[in-house]
Amino acid sequence: MRLTVKAKLAGAFGVVIILSAITGGLAYTKLTQLADTSDLLVNRSARLEKAGELQNFILEQARADRDIIIASTDAEMQKVVDEIKQHRQEATRLREDMYAGAVGETGKRMIEKFASAYEKMNLAEDSIIKFALMNSNNRGAQLWSSDGQPVLKDWNDAIDALSAEVSHMPISIERANALMALQTIRLEGVRAQRQVVLSFSVSSMDDLSAGMKVMDERLTALRNAMQQSNAPLAAAGFTPTALATQTERLVKITSQVADIVKEGGNIRAGVIAATEGRANTVEAINTSAAYIGYLKKTMSDLAEESASDAARAKLILISIIIVSLLAAVGSAIWIAVNISRGLSRAVGLANAVGIGDLSQKIDVSSNDEVGDLVRALNGMTVNLNATAALANEIAHGNLMVEAKPLSDKDTLGLALERMVEKLRQIVSEALTAAQNVSAGSQELSASAEQLSQGATEQASSAEEASSSMEEMASNVKQNADNANQTEKIAAQSAKDAEASGAAVGRAVNAMQTIAEKITIVQEIARQTDLLALNAAVEAARAGEHGKGFAVVASEVRKLAERSQAAAAEIGTLSVETVKVAQEAGSMLGKLVPDIKKTAELVEEITAACREQDVGSAQINQAIQQLDKVGQQNASASEQVSSTSEELASQAEQLQSTIAYFRIESGAKGHAAAPIDRAVNQLRTKAAHMAAAERPVKRPQARPARAMKAAGGGGFAFEMNDGEDDRDADFQR
Repeated sequence: MRLTVKAKLAGAFGVVIILSAITGGLAYTKLTQLADTSDLLVNRSARLEKAGELQNFILEQARADRDIIIASTDAEMQKVVDEIKQHRQEATRLREDMYAGAVGETGKRMIEKFASAYEKMNLAEDSIIKFALMNSNNRGAQLWSSDGQPVLKDWNDAIDALSAEVSHMPISIERANALMALQTIRLEGVRAQRQVVLSFSVSSMDDLSAGMKVMDERLTALRNAMQQSNAPLAAAGFTPTALATQTERLVKITSQVADIVKEGGNIRAGVIAATEGRANTVEAINTSAAYIGYLKKTMSDLAEESASDAARAKLILISIIIVSLLAAVGSAIWIAVNISRGLSRAVGLANAVGIGDLSQKIDVSSNDEVGDLVRALNGMTVNLNATAALANEIAHGNLMVEAKPLSDKDTLGLALERMVEKLRQIVSEALTAAQNVSAGSQELSASAEQLSQGATEQASSAEEASSSMEEMASNVKQNADNANQTEKIAAQSAKDAEASGAAVGRAVNAMQTIAEKITIVQEIARQTDLLALNAAVEAARAGEHGKGFAVVASEVRKLAERSQAAAAEIGTLSVETVKVAQEAGSMLGKLVPDIKKTAELVEEITAACREQDVGSAQINQAIQQLDKVGQQNASASEQVSSTSEELASQAEQLQSTIAYFRIESGAKGHAAAPIDRAVNQLRTKAAHMAAAERPVKRPQARPARAMKAAGGGGFAFEMNDGEDDRDADFQR
């Protein structure tokens, strides 16, 4: 039976997967149960928390019942009523949430029982609120404080006023009877007041009824005392109209307070709170506490049940996991041993083949993929042995063997077949080429010697040309230096001419200024002459006293005439000097453009000389490089000659080496044609190189062409002249 590795792995992994599926299913089931239990616990925990909050609201309502009973104002009572309503709403919401979340019927029945008890508690609380809102004691006390106290004050004032009037009477029996009657009225009034105050603090309806009865008696006694006082007061001469009015007001307000207190709202509310209300509250708290105990017990039972289920599931899971591990480890060891044993043999065979040992063979014992691998490796070894035998024949020089590939995909066989064919062709061509190379190398040696001689002569000619170019470059450089100096001198002359023109212009301006000043001097001399004449006239008028002044005036006149004559001569000379200076300035003005033009032409000559200097330097460098190349060619030709001789000896050695291979006799000349063509090309090149050996005629230098003057000054060079026989030496 053939049991493959695939079947073994499938069986082993199938067992492990089935056990894992069982484990996963059990774990999923238990986790689901645990999740359900957790949900129940969370739900009941939430209900437990709500039940606790519900108890708190019940206690808050009981506290509110007490607060509304002891509240003294309507605002305080309304605030407590609002709190009670809010507590009821929250408690109702919690009860409904608890009932909605309840799962079992027991819990629902307990919640319904609590709802009934809570409803009775609310009914009792409504009665408490109704009676408490009456606020009998507080309303009576407020009425007594607000309306009763002013009436009581007016009543006391009336008694005091009447007592004071009676006290002013003379002492008599009427006076004493009247004062006694007033004291009796005051005493009954105080007793009625005391009974009113006591009625505010009674704690039971019986006490309240007894107190109200006593109050009625006190009011009746007050009225009787007032009626009985009329006779004594009248006997004393007084009419107690005001006191009677105030007494009636006091009785009326006291009756009103008594009517309010008779309601007994606070007392009734307190009684209900202490009896029915307390019992209902305790019942509601007990039912909620019973529900809380029920929740705690069910939660404890669920926790114990969950722990028990978890322990059982843990035991089952551990058992299945152990079985899975044992099955997986056993299957893995069994499969690994089978595969490892076969693969180790296959690896041993592969390593032997890898190091070239093709004599190994493996015995097959398993009937699976590993056995198929071993049989395939044995077949590969047989094929490699056949290929190695064929390669051994080729290694011994036998190229007449036939290499046949095992199939179209036999890469090694196809490559070996192509190698044998290629070796046959290469050996045949190499034999022919060795013969031709041996013959051609001799001719190449002779041609290389001729090429060496020509290269030597070419190098000497290049040296002569290089020396001539160096001399010419020196002359060109000297011309460039002279032209540069001439350019500087011309530029300086142009600047000096411009400066001279400017100086002459300034001299002309100065002469003109002098001429203007001399005109002023002439005018001064003329004025001085007139003044001297006037002075002589005045001296003649003065007579004897003016003789000395006349002599001075005569001398001044002579000096003025001489100054005028000298100024006229200077003016004439200045005019002539101005004309001469203007002519000199005009000549300098004409001379400056010519000097500038000359400077520009000299500058162009200098630039041309610089270009000639650069060109001659480049030509000299090129000739030096040509000389170096010629010397290198001579050296290379000598090396070619020696190499060709060495090549001839190597060709003979190659012929003796290739003779090791045995091929068919007809294939020896199969590839001779391409080699013959290569040898013929080599001979042709040698002939051309030998022809280059003829001496080169040195052309005479052509005379330099005259440079044409540019239309705008400077020089024009003819750059498009025809070529001579030396131009080809400088072209690529």
